[in-house]
Amino acid sequence: MFVNKFAKCFALAFLSVSIFSCSSDDAPKEETPTVNNTKYVASYWLADYTQYILDFNSTDQLMTGEISAKGVGIEQNGSCFPVENTFFALSTDDEGSVSFHLNNAGKLTSGGKLAFESSYAVGYTDDKRMINIGATWDGSSSDYELMIYNPKTVSVDGRKFNDFSVNPANKKVLYWPTGAAVSGDKLFVPVYTKDVTDGTNKVLSSDATVRIYKYPSLDYVTTIKDTRTTAIGMYYTNTGIVQTESGDVYTFSSNARAGGYPVTAATSGVLRIKKGDAKFDPGYFFDLEASILKGKVLAAYPLGGEKVFISYIPNDVDKVSSVYSFLNPNPIFKSAILDLSAKTILAVTGLPDHGGDEFFGLGSLFVENGKAYKSFVTGEQARVYQIDIATGTAKAGALIKEGLYLPSIGKLTY
Repeated sequence: MFVNKFAKCFALAFLSVSIFSCSSDDAPKEETPTVNNTKYVASYWLADYTQYILDFNSTDQLMTGEISAKGVGIEQNGSCFPVENTFFALSTDDEGSVSFHLNNAGKLTSGGKLAFESSYAVGYTDDKRMINIGATWDGSSSDYELMIYNPKTVSVDGRKFNDFSVNPANKKVLYWPTGAAVSGDKLFVPVYTKDVTDGTNKVLSSDATVRIYKYPSLDYVTTIKDTRTTAIGMYYTNTGIVQTESGDVYTFSSNARAGGYPVTAATSGVLRIKKGDAKFDPGYFFDLEASILKGKVLAAYPLGGEKVFISYIPNDVDKVSSVYSFLNPNPIFKSAILDLSAKTILAVTGLPDHGGDEFFGLGSLFVENGKAYKSFVTGEQARVYQIDIATGTAKAGALIKEGLYLPSIGKLTY
């Protein structure tokens, strides 16, 4: 079962991890007026991997009743990211990527299309743009393309190729990007190491490694490593690196079978790169396995300030779980809120053990007015949950009727 599901997910990831778009033909002619010229939009991943986009007049609709795509949603390929008051459906199919916005009447409307040949890592910038990193999964080339997407013009502002081979003398051992984050004039790209020599993708154990580039020129600067923990992030999730309100950048290393890694003697933990620096902070390490969590971080989502929401797997559960189990809906993961600066942990209560996040992550948690909203598979059902950031208390919301996930949730104004 796992192999079949992985194959489906890999096919989606290789062609385009679908998320959302929207429309209209099935929408009723008379719509309930929005409040304060605002709408909330969520992509909707059905159990058969068909994806839709839905819009809501308030977050209350995420917390009551059922969420269904029947008669109100429309399919749209592309991994969708809320950026600069748009929803950008980043797709590598022939139809191209599409940017959506609300028109003057509050209807979600598509803009121009833009072609992307490849997308494996994505991140946001300080100037409200988006980084995309394209690569060849089979290792046929070690030259990856870094791009700056401008949502206002639906165009690429800058692009540059860079050699991601670990050693230029052997182009078959590569650094593979797991995310991107910009702080000031620097772009940080966490990577893990893989070997494609025999035609397969062998994930190798590695130290925490980040490639640093100038922003916005995209010129390569250096590669930094830290042996206190292991490879940062996971394949295609973009949830292993977070820039906080202070401008500091934090990285999250799982060292977990659940994340697809061969487990090493190192520990799962969090590293910091201080604002303006191009090195890991030697005085900072948040050891999560030695903490009260006794677990390994799989994904981190910014909550504002210096806090993040994390999904983690207990050490003893990871030992007996299948590799890449973050792709499974099996309820083996737990959640917590970390204050990264203070190194404090707040357990999330009211949220049952839950499944993994498949291949999506960035954009799947929405924060507003001290509350976080995210969908979870908790065994036999999937629901949206509201988490109070101050108390860590979770409240069950709407039942996701035909599917499993809301891969992205955002807010648009008009």
